[in-house]
Amino acid sequence: MSSGSTRYTARFQLPELLERGRAELIFCPIYRDGAAVAPSAGTITITDSRGVAVVSAAAVTITGSIAQYSVADGVTSALDFGDGWAFVWALTMPDGVVHKFRNNGALVAFRLYPTITDADIARRVSGLDTSSATALTSATNYQNSIDEADVEVQLRLLERGRRPWLIASPSALRMVWLTLAVAIIIEDLATRNDEYVEAAARWRTRYESAWASATLLLDYDQDGQADSANERVAARDPVIWLC
Repeated sequence: MSSGSTRYTARFQLPELLERGRAELIFCPIYRDGAAVAPSAGTITITDSRGVAVVSAAAVTITGSIAQYSVADGVTSALDFGDGWAFVWALTMPDGVVHKFRNNGALVAFRLYPTITDADIARRVSGLDTSSATALTSATNYQNSIDEADVEVQLRLLERGRRPWLIASPSALRMVWLTLAVAIIIEDLATRNDEYVEAAARWRTRYESAWASATLLLDYDQDGQADSANERVAARDPVIWLC
């Protein structure tokens, strides 16, 4: 891309994870000036951890202004689990230029999903019960806050060498997700009313405390079982990726 080309934004929130032997629909949302921008055409190339192409310059489809590609289950069913995958989208954008948008990823057995819902938030903070006439917010649900908390938690795990797809004890992160989701909600309230600033800071501190105390069971070989039911590792400590 030359310095004069349009600067588009590819909204990749997390690495692209493919579950082995499962059909996957993957997306490349592109934005400019606060709105989705539709490519006119494009291809995707997916390479594994050895740099071998498992999908080579395959045509993508454009649905609702977003480029997408369906990875058939047979593409990954015989492949080894591994990190270091690359997903390169070559999309022809409205400026007439083919832009390449790259995301990293992995082939995994399991994804990590958050273990909290709106009900958990309301049980912890009654003022955030969306069914209450005296709720602190006008929100009808907190899915955006839960989603944002999940993205932040998973990225933080990755930064500290903990691959989320190896975590065999998602419940160990319940308080991490919960305190962060509440902190995000209260922080949003604080942007409108200063009386929530201290409460937001307290919930952010609780999140840090939950993070510091969380310990995990890991499944390094991804066989569906924790490698040791009696050996837990800290969520916060950095490690060297050996496998």
